[in-house]
Amino acid sequence: TTSYDYCVGATASMLTATASSGHTLVWYEDDGTTTIASAPTPSTSSPTILTYYVSQENANGCESPQVEITVTVSGLPNAPIVSDVDYCKDQLANPLTASPDANHTLVWYDTDGTTVLSGAPTPSTGTVGTTPYYVSQENASGCEGPQALITVTIDPVPVAPVVPSSALVYCKGATGVPALTATASSGHTLVWYDTDGTTEITTPLSPSTSTVGTFTYKVAQKNSTDCVGPKATITVEILPDVVAPTVATTSYDYC
Repeated sequence: TTSYDYCVGATASMLTATASSGHTLVWYEDDGTTTIASAPTPSTSSPTILTYYVSQENANGCESPQVEITVTVSGLPNAPIVSDVDYCKDQLANPLTASPDANHTLVWYDTDGTTVLSGAPTPSTGTVGTTPYYVSQENASGCEGPQALITVTIDPVPVAPVVPSSALVYCKGATGVPALTATASSGHTLVWYDTDGTTEITTPLSPSTSTVGTFTYKVAQKNSTDCVGPKATITVEILPDVVAPTVATTSYDYC
């Protein structure tokens, strides 16, 4: 073999050549002049291109032309650029990402930092806590650089806020109805929803009393990591108008 490729820090093997029967190999340093006692083992401590020479000598001491052997030691790429990731418990997660250098290929590892994966993993969000993932990059020479650590944090989801346990009752057409209220846990913020129960609004609604019936309003709370918990339901009942009582007569005259 006249060409060898190594990455920096790789374990190199002793160079080899095959002499003809009855011949002896003669090894030379990269100057092609200084002989060495045996086949050299290239150093891979730094990126470089090394050249060695070998010839063979017959029993009469006649030496053949030299064969050139080139050893290329390629440098290692840097770790790819990564960012830590945060999810709320049970949130839909996306595959992890990293930014490799141009013409480099990412190498993804499982949480043990050893098992190579076929592609970027998608973290599980079923358990609260932190999980490490690792990724490196490989250059065109097949040299792999150091691993970058991606920490995936799964944050807890708060419980629903405290709301009135019974329906809020108003008469049809009542005025001055106060805005809805709920009690958030310490360090949490209320998240109010519009009448569709889905669209977030900045302030709580004041129930409409224009229509008779039972209506529901939704509110949740989020913690300091912006994880929103389940929605609590506030029930509002609007009662129908009360008709006037029946009287025998509406007018009386006395002296």
